[in-house]
Amino acid sequence: MENLFTPHTRESAVDTVINSIKLLLLERKLLPGDRLPSELEISKGLGVSRGSVREAMKILSAFDIVDVRVGDGTYIVSTPKKNLIDPLLFSFLLSKPDISALSEFREYIELDIVELAMKHKPENEEVLVLLEENLRDLERLRERSQSTLREYVDNDLAFHRLLGKSCCNQFLEKVYSFILEYFAHSIAMTHENQTRGEQSYTTHMQIMKGIRSNNFREATAAINKSVQVWKNLQPKNSKM
Repeated sequence: MENLFTPHTRESAVDTVINSIKLLLLERKLLPGDRLPSELEISKGLGVSRGSVREAMKILSAFDIVDVRVGDGTYIVSTPKKNLIDPLLFSFLLSKPDISALSEFREYIELDIVELAMKHKPENEEVLVLLEENLRDLERLRERSQSTLREYVDNDLAFHRLLGKSCCNQFLEKVYSFILEYFAHSIAMTHENQTRGEQSYTTHMQIMKGIRSNNFREATAAINKSVQVWKNLQPKNSKM
């Protein structure tokens, strides 16, 4: 078997193991579901201690990159689960982006999603129906005087998750899912500053109308308005 693990840069022993795994994944020499060589083989190949290999595998397991199976070996995960430790999200949180940068970021991602949703309409009809059902659910919430803030927020986030799914591109959907996780708190705050989800209902309806009519100009205007509404409804001096 080809020796996959060979040392190549000066770095900490644990980083050497982690970066080797990353490079092998990038080069497609390791694939989802592959069983890794033994701890001893990796240790010898990289010239690091078995303890360093073990520590690296703990870190990769925490990030849901590998699955350590006692008595069976260590495998590259086949289907990543949603993980509590998302390094990209933490990095984004610590970068403290300002609201203008966030607005541009969200707007351009959502424009791409809507464009792909229109392109893939024959394939995503089921998801579009669910989006329309989501809007009917919002109508029912608005008709009920006892609807809670949490119900409005959950409905709003569900709309955007379905919107991401409608683009029929798993990579973009995953990126958008990450964005929604970051924006979830600020989306919740918008519902504290509007009456019974009125502005969310209007913008979501306009987005769906643009997609259904295959009118990208109309959809673009709806996305622009949606992001502007989100920005305007943030509490003064709020921190993202």
